[in-house]
Amino acid sequence: MLIFDFDGVLINSLDEIVLTTYNATTDSLVTRLAEVPADLTRMFKNNRFHVQPIGDAMALMHWCLAQRQQDVEKILTPEEYLVITRLSDVDLTERTNRIYAARKRFMDRDIKRWFALHQTYQPLWDELIRHQNHPFVILTNKNHDATLRLCRHFGLDMDAEDIYSGDNGVTKIENMLRIRKRFGRQPFVFIDDSIKNLQELDRHFNRDEKVLTLALAAWGYIGSGDTAAAPQSGYPTFQQTDVVQFLNSSI
Repeated sequence: MLIFDFDGVLINSLDEIVLTTYNATTDSLVTRLAEVPADLTRMFKNNRFHVQPIGDAMALMHWCLAQRQQDVEKILTPEEYLVITRLSDVDLTERTNRIYAARKRFMDRDIKRWFALHQTYQPLWDELIRHQNHPFVILTNKNHDATLRLCRHFGLDMDAEDIYSGDNGVTKIENMLRIRKRFGRQPFVFIDDSIKNLQELDRHFNRDEKVLTLALAAWGYIGSGDTAAAPQSGYPTFQQTDVVQFLNSSI
């Protein structure tokens, strides 16, 4: 069974994440990317690949706000990013809830503009629509309502129960346990654009025997060295065409 991360794998939501995180961090309600300072947007996007649980995006935005006069092109090292997240005076659950709340305010204000900030990754998205009888689920740190709305807006008729989301602080490990309980011990292939997510799942599920195949989405929010690092950790790097080929061969 195929399991997909959402942001950075099925949907390009980077502009929306910039706006939502900016709104959550500054207690604002801007709805156009042009309303966020361009240098701030650039700094955040350059370092977006570090973010694992979405609540940590607020810690990254705090750093961007504080450092934007210093070096707009700065790319944080993993160690520097870890320090930033640990120095936050708001716990991760609260940061996550603020992100979700800011997103809801935006959606309630102008849902059309919110949808317009997203793009589907092609050709993968259209192939999933074409092969909707092929079993797959979504495993994401995004909130459930936003994920389901985006799927249906862009023509992917997902069942609500096939989206395993980050609501209420649920982690990808917890949701993967639920997926395995529901579908049994069949082969699973999980595609994510975060090496850190892959490593975390690998340590938990593949300690004694390999029950979960993990792959890096090379088209997602990845760092400059991620495609080289992934095979060294045992994770193949997929292009969208690789996944499409798999879907077509499984008909």
